[in-house]
Amino acid sequence: MSGETNWQASVIEHRTAWIVAACCLLLIFIASLKPDLFTTSPEQVAEAEVKEERAKPLAKHLPATIEAERIEPEPVAEPIKPKTVIAPAKPVVKKEVAKQPVIKAAPSADEPGSGFYVQLGAFKEKPRAQGLIDQLRHHGWSGVLSKKTNGLYAVWAGPEQQRAEADKLQIAIEKKMKTRGFIVHQKGT
Repeated sequence: MSGETNWQASVIEHRTAWIVAACCLLLIFIASLKPDLFTTSPEQVAEAEVKEERAKPLAKHLPATIEAERIEPEPVAEPIKPKTVIAPAKPVVKKEVAKQPVIKAAPSADEPGSGFYVQLGAFKEKPRAQGLIDQLRHHGWSGVLSKKTNGLYAVWAGPEQQRAEADKLQIAIEKKMKTRGFIVHQKGT
């Protein structure tokens, strides 16, 4: 041959070879520790013969071939059309929903109103900030998205008119959402 061919085993081939070798070594190890697992005793041979003898009479009673009955479907004359049933309209029942805590809405998402807020985070991406606001709303608090001059989106919960109320809000959010924020004071424009 004029050209040599170089062959290298892939990672899968290497792993397969290692697994096969390990299984063989394990089998040899088990056979050396428990040789009785790999030998048949005369009792086991006799037991197997008895099972074969019991199975032979059953085979004599079974017919050699079993013919299946052919069942042909009956032709359908015309397709069955579904009936249209018009049910009377059900009356609409309004369920009373348990009242949630009063959610104070900010004037707009771009210009938060004056008051004390709990800042919970600042994000570079707006969707991440919106996700935190959605979590706040899910727990019953209002959330405000405030865009900072450095391009970050700050997430604020509130507003509260008094600092003490903002402190209580901070503690409640920390208990429910496991996020500790800090108090910021926004002055009205």
